[in-house]
Amino acid sequence: MPENATIIEMRIYTAHVGRAAAFVALYREKGLPIQEPIQGGLLGLYRTEFGPMNQVILLWEYPDHAARDARRAALLEAPGWMDFLREAAPLIQSEESRLLLPA
Repeated sequence: MPENATIIEMRIYTAHVGRAAAFVALYREKGLPIQEPIQGGLLGLYRTEFGPMNQVILLWEYPDHAARDARRAALLEAPGWMDFLREAAPLIQSEESRLLLPA
């Protein structure tokens, strides 16, 4: 991999039917203001229109695995983050994370 290569984390949240918009609204209001200053590197927040439905996808960029791990650990300690997760949990059916590496 080139020296300046980054990794992309694709986080996929599948909301309960009819709850994706509520999850996005809650995330924008309460989750993102906590997460973005710590994690940085948000490339985008998307929703699916074809294929699996009710999905919200976030793409995050990191310089390497160590940076990702450190930022995720800091996020878990951030005031309000666990409260946000508890509030968001009833809206979410499942979640997954994929790390994308340069080819």
